[in-house]
Amino acid sequence: MTNQTNITFQNDGSPYSEQFNDIYFDTNQGTSQSECVFIDGNNISARLAKCPERFVIAETGFGTGLNFLLTLAVFHRLQQEQNQPNTENSTKSRLHFISVEKYPLTKQQLIQSLNALPQLKHFSQQLIAQYPEAPSNSVNLTFLDGLVSLELIFNDATEGLASLNAKEKPYNQAMVDAWFLDGFSPEKNPEMWHEGLFKQVARLSKEQATLATFTVSGKVRRLLIAAGFRVEKRQAKGKKNEMLSAVFQQNPNSGKGYQQRAVIAKPQHVSIIGGGIASACAAYALTNAGVKVTVYCQDFSVAQGASSNNIGAIYPLIHQQADDISLFYQHAFKQAIAYYKNIQAQGFHFDHDWCGLLEISYKPALALRQQHIANSAVWPKSLITSIDETQASKQASIPLNNGGLFFPEAGWVAPAQLVKQIFKAAESSNRLRIETGCKINKISQQTDGKWLMHSTSKNYLTEVLIYCGGAQGIPLNIIKQLPLTSVRGQVSSMASNEKIAKLSTVICHKGYLTPANNNLHCIGATFKKNSFDIDSKPEEDQYNLDMIEKCLPGIITWQNSDIISSKARLRCMTPDHMPMVGAMPDIEAHKAQYQHLSKDKRWRYDQQAPVINNLYMMTGLGARGLCTAPLLADILTADICGTPYPLDNEQLFNLAPNRFIIRDIIRRKFD
Repeated sequence: MTNQTNITFQNDGSPYSEQFNDIYFDTNQGTSQSECVFIDGNNISARLAKCPERFVIAETGFGTGLNFLLTLAVFHRLQQEQNQPNTENSTKSRLHFISVEKYPLTKQQLIQSLNALPQLKHFSQQLIAQYPEAPSNSVNLTFLDGLVSLELIFNDATEGLASLNAKEKPYNQAMVDAWFLDGFSPEKNPEMWHEGLFKQVARLSKEQATLATFTVSGKVRRLLIAAGFRVEKRQAKGKKNEMLSAVFQQNPNSGKGYQQRAVIAKPQHVSIIGGGIASACAAYALTNAGVKVTVYCQDFSVAQGASSNNIGAIYPLIHQQADDISLFYQHAFKQAIAYYKNIQAQGFHFDHDWCGLLEISYKPALALRQQHIANSAVWPKSLITSIDETQASKQASIPLNNGGLFFPEAGWVAPAQLVKQIFKAAESSNRLRIETGCKINKISQQTDGKWLMHSTSKNYLTEVLIYCGGAQGIPLNIIKQLPLTSVRGQVSSMASNEKIAKLSTVICHKGYLTPANNNLHCIGATFKKNSFDIDSKPEEDQYNLDMIEKCLPGIITWQNSDIISSKARLRCMTPDHMPMVGAMPDIEAHKAQYQHLSKDKRWRYDQQAPVINNLYMMTGLGARGLCTAPLLADILTADICGTPYPLDNEQLFNLAPNRFIIRDIIRRKFD
């Protein structure tokens, strides 16, 4: 049902709505504003550049068609770039743009409005040529030889969206990749912005669908969150200098309620148990998000546990196939490198070298596996490449007997220095306090939902508690319910010599060998499950030496006398070798709520996963905390602050603490 629209034109030619007492666009900043909010706010250019088979954008408020024309211009530019001669891949991707408008402009009004935007003349002429004289019924228009379709629905926004995919089952209705919510603001047009509209938006949204809007109204923000969107406020251009950007990540129609993560009101203060890389990254992310943080570290200085080694390698865990583990570690690795470079750029210095890493093919079976990986189209050459013996020797600056897989962006850092510098970066916000020499022996939840942390000498009360500790904390009363394992690893620090001093890349074999830092190389590490012993053992130093000789025979001739020091520390591991981050699950409530999964693992549940309120985990990082901690910290911060997640629901569930209880229910371990 359409209504008559009443517009006038200002002196600069911009159209003005008499009904809503507002301009359609600002002629000075109109295109840049819309590009900033809707194109950039939905990351449209990058997503279309990936050449999706069909990309769907839905819009509330067609108005003058400005947003559509800007999107059409982006699509056209990408088509030209991708179809240039000598380009490897031409695309046949299609764009479907749906726009609902209750008060459509007449053709003459549209012509006059678009005259104010000469930079879009090429595309506006195509729109005007197909636009109806007096819009009443919905129309479908096509552009760019049919690659772009525009569906104009002249109706109330909620009613118009309700007509889409109306006959489909709830879980088959998702079709929209990105939303442009561009109706006049809730103050000007309150009848559009209501719960019914957002229910339709949620119904039609694919998981990970994005949304952007000019309005930053608290009402709109709350309605978006209730509909399953994760929302953040961003800076915009022009008079409307703020905007909302959102991602659909809590889909109630997915049938996998156990994948939905707890939603809480952003706290003013949180407490973190732990003093290593996980705690540092979590503190930095949360303080940057405006949350005050207190860290409780059991040692008398931070970075005394698994983060205390002299040198640590940073590289991703990559399998032959693009499985969940490999994809996660690839994502985490890229973020970690960018993150540490950013910390360095801020003036927080730590010893490091992005010198690359060589996974050496010291036995035939490994060489065959590496060749399969190298020949796969799954992994980009910028991440990993196969090199022969000659190339390997050149990369390492020492003679080697084998080639292998080379990670050019990998390298090493001094972990203890790094952790301390990240904490310093967090402290610069004036939102971080660190309590050292404070071992937490027990935690208990109070009747008001707050947490009491019990130490030997003192108790501490906090609203929200985050466990970022390592294996030493596994015996903690609630934490011990999680399937965490302590794995002892001993690293030996070796004196450099003339033969090995030139080593210029990290080498991985059965263990690893690092270039020298302060004239010391690190070799290791041993791997002993279910151990809490951190005393150095001569037999484990010998094991490290034996592994070097076995995998790099005759290249390095270290003796026991070359061992300067050794250090044993505990790694906190999970059964599936993936870390865990998120709310602590209520295990007994999971058993009761999702018990039908033991009979039918495809059973659909809308109920959100039950959790222990105000208790979060970021642990189980194993031997790859340097690689994973920055990404995990962003997920944790999204949990606590309600901002969009950096991963989709499936990937998040692979990291969720409750994944183990769901798997155990499906496997009938509790029957």
